[in-house]
Formats: sequence, C-alpha cells, structure tokens
Amino acid sequence: MAGNDSEITMADIDKLALEISAPDGPGSGNWKMESSQTKRVNDEVMDALRKNNGKIPGELEGVPALIITTTGAKTGKKRTLPLACQEIDGRLIIIASMGGAPRNPPWFHNLVHCPDVLIEKDGESFSARAVVTEGEDRDRLFQTVCANLPVFATYQKRTDRIIPVIELIRHR
Repeated sequence: MAGNDSEITMADIDKLALEISAPDGPGSGNWKMESSQTKRVNDEVMDALRKNNGKIPGELEGVPALIITTTGAKTGKKRTLPLACQEIDGRLIIIASMGGAPRNPPWFHNLVHCPDVLIEKDGESFSARAVVTEGEDRDRLFQTVCANLPVFATYQKRTDRIIPVIELIRHR
C-alpha cells in the first residue's frame, strides 16, 4: 500500500476493482491471489476505520465508509468487510458494485438471504436490516451516489448488470 500500512489509496482500490471485474469475473484467472489482495486491503481499511473513529486516513479521507457483517447464505458464518456508503435523505445506502464485475458480490448474495446485518459506522455499532431498493427509488439513489462518488458510475459502465443499491434500516 502507498505511504504506510494504514494509508489506502484510490490506486489500491481501483487496482482491486479492475482485477475483480476481469472479463470472466471473480473465480477466473488467478483468483486466489486476487482474493488474498482483497482480504489484505479490506483488513487494512477496517483497521483504519476502527482506529480513526470511522474515518479513513490518507487519500481516501472523506470517503464515507462503514463495516458490515453479513451471515453466509450457505455456511452461516459471519463475513465482515468495509464498504463505501452514503447517507441520502436520512437513509444509509451501500452499493453492490464489485468494481463493475459481471456478477454481484458474494456479500450481496448473503444479505439477500439473511438481511439482518451488523454495522460499524463512525465508531458506533448497530444492527440493521438490508433492503434492496428498486425502480425509480433505486435509480435516484444510484444517481445521487454517483454524483458524490463518481467511481460508481465507472463501475456501472464496466458491467451489463444493474448494480444493486441497498438501504440499511437501523433496528430500533
């Protein structure tokens, strides 16, 4: 990683996104290497988020992010990873882009089958329910996210699938 272990750059993220969005998608080519690199970057981002009260230092400073824990659809195992997020009109939104890969990320499959998730954001942990948005609501939310984080528009251009937009509704 650039700089030091806790400084992740957009180049790091984009390199992983390009590898993940290879023509045949994850599982093709040297996926063990890609998976290892993804895990390393994810671990570094989660460590930075936890050490810095929900903020990522360095080049990604200011990019809103959270840590989500899903339950594996097949295994029942807990799966934890960092994701960019946006708060839009009081709604907490995440995007299942997988860098524009031809298929949805595994975590999306997990939350569709088990929508109850654990969220760590800005130094706080809470449980939430993941709801996949649809139609005009999905389109409006995605356009807003792309206006704030243009990389998601790039990811959409890399794939023929409609990238899912998910709302995380906090349990009361």
